[in-house]
Amino acid sequence: MVDSTGRTSRILRGAGLAGLGAATIAGLWALGVRFRDGLVVTDLTQHVPWGFWIALYIYFIGLSAGSFLLSTLVYVFGMRRLEAVGPLALLQAFVSLVLGLFLIWVDLGHPARFANVFLSWNPRSVLAWESVAYVLYAGILLSELLLVLQPALAAGESGGAWRRLRQRLLAPASWRAESGRWLRILGVIGIPVAVFVHGGTGAIFAVVKSRPTWYTGLFPIVFLVSALASGSGLLTFLTACVSRSWPAEERLGVVGRLAHLTVGLLAIDLLLLASEVLVVLYGGIPAHAAGHRAMLFGPFGWVFWVVQLGVGALAPIAIVAVRRARRSVGWLGAAGLLVVIGVLAVRLNIVIPAQIPPEFPALPDAYHHVRFERGYFPSANEWLVGLGTVALGVWAFLLARRALPFDLAERASLARRAPEEGGAIGGTHP
Repeated sequence: MVDSTGRTSRILRGAGLAGLGAATIAGLWALGVRFRDGLVVTDLTQHVPWGFWIALYIYFIGLSAGSFLLSTLVYVFGMRRLEAVGPLALLQAFVSLVLGLFLIWVDLGHPARFANVFLSWNPRSVLAWESVAYVLYAGILLSELLLVLQPALAAGESGGAWRRLRQRLLAPASWRAESGRWLRILGVIGIPVAVFVHGGTGAIFAVVKSRPTWYTGLFPIVFLVSALASGSGLLTFLTACVSRSWPAEERLGVVGRLAHLTVGLLAIDLLLLASEVLVVLYGGIPAHAAGHRAMLFGPFGWVFWVVQLGVGALAPIAIVAVRRARRSVGWLGAAGLLVVIGVLAVRLNIVIPAQIPPEFPALPDAYHHVRFERGYFPSANEWLVGLGTVALGVWAFLLARRALPFDLAERASLARRAPEEGGAIGGTHP
């Protein structure tokens, strides 16, 4: 039985790695075609200039900001029951940030000109301030990761001159002596930066006056809440995957707390969505309601009703509500994954339906060209680049987990909690 189970596990792992490799190769090929031929390989139009890659960009930036803000529960607010997932939250925050910035770079008509936002910085531009925030935010994430992993790295098997050099490179002595204090300082600084990073992304949409669906002060708040929900959902799923060596009760307790937190944030996100949609539809102003009607009842209304609402909201809530399911790490991890999928649908529904209604009714008839057609659906190249980007993110995550001692840092956190709870790690989750 053991041999059979192990063989099945190896087969599944091999199939997963093969699929990941195929997705990576397809994505790299599509990326090469995009840089060779330009944006002509996309199905973007004059009416829909922001498409699938922009939706993925705000999706990954949201995952990053939400994950980082969750890490501050441990490193700023001292929530020791979640300390073991602090390093994982920082890792997924950094990987998600890189993927989001990569996709917005790919979406640029002239990617080589990305530096112009810094060289010709405009203090009146939301995007200019957002770019500065990205640099500061990336520095905070890397610094916190260094501080969290440094003790485990310093305790590695290699010694002598190499170990001393590694300690000097990884963190100054002052940081090593007071790593907890520095983590708290960086976390406090990082909270407003992370809020600005994703709230600012929402503000980029909210200041587009020609799109009434976006032009609302609620948009930055919606972005932040859904970011927290998606970051918590991804952290729930990844914790369920990487915590197999943890004590059973501790594993269930941590994953359970994360799942409950995810569902709570999801409920707030649904409340904001219902408030916005119902008020706009009740108001009946055609220009304001057009984007929401396209989202609810347009050709891709199933993305809202089936993926966003059914798969991404009702299903995970039902899983956490059922007693037997919430006592299973596998089911709780699946609930987190469903929330992550649902928030992707949220991002697609934010970006695309709002651009489908023309700015004024006669505009689609003013020009007759393929790039002036109404409607939008991602091209094969857009899908493959998006798939390849996700695959590269998975590779980066797997390599980081293998090359860096995240497991040692997590086990050290679990060991520190044991004496605090009288030697009994675990307990029941909420």
